[in-house]
Amino acid sequence: MGLSKMNEHRSLPQVSSRYRILIVRIVTLLVGSFFLVLAKPPLAQTRQYVWSDIDCRQSRLVAWPGLKCRASNVVTSDGNIGVFRQWAAFGTSRDGYYAQLFLWEGQNSYSYLSADETTADFVKWVFEDGKSIAQVSPVARYKDADYVTFTDGKMGRSCMGFRRVGMPQRGGYDSLMGGILCTPRGKAIGQVDFSTFIDNARVQPQPR
Repeated sequence: MGLSKMNEHRSLPQVSSRYRILIVRIVTLLVGSFFLVLAKPPLAQTRQYVWSDIDCRQSRLVAWPGLKCRASNVVTSDGNIGVFRQWAAFGTSRDGYYAQLFLWEGQNSYSYLSADETTADFVKWVFEDGKSIAQVSPVARYKDADYVTFTDGKMGRSCMGFRRVGMPQRGGYDSLMGGILCTPRGKAIGQVDFSTFIDNARVQPQPR
């Protein structure tokens, strides 16, 4: 009998009913897992900061009269270990000064924030018109904060911005605070302006 004839008459191996049931279960689990993965939203979507308007009395920032306040949702880092939240207050006073405060803080002892970027880069990131910043000064120090002065190219205002780090925690800090102060158009910003601004940029104590 030739090889082709042998292949034609060779019977397929029989699979017992026990193994057939096991194979069906495995396939069902694999298919279910595949669709479960498809149904889950991308991880990045759960790590986005979403802002909401709040009563300034609920803010972690000490906001003086005339400012509006916002707070983000609570966001977790990779591995769900670091937990963070952001706070903001902003507005223009009656005499034309624009103020903006920002606080980014960890929500537990495992959460930390780095301050690797320069003060100028941090200020550009915090400022709502950061892309229009020009004529940035060298960084200077006032008490516990670093600051730079700059020109708001969009509005033609003289401004300053500062960064203040919180307490050391693990590989960084438990919080980062920043602020922007811009004078009315045509008025230069002075030492008294930003020293007073930094002194009054404070955080509410955590509720016990």
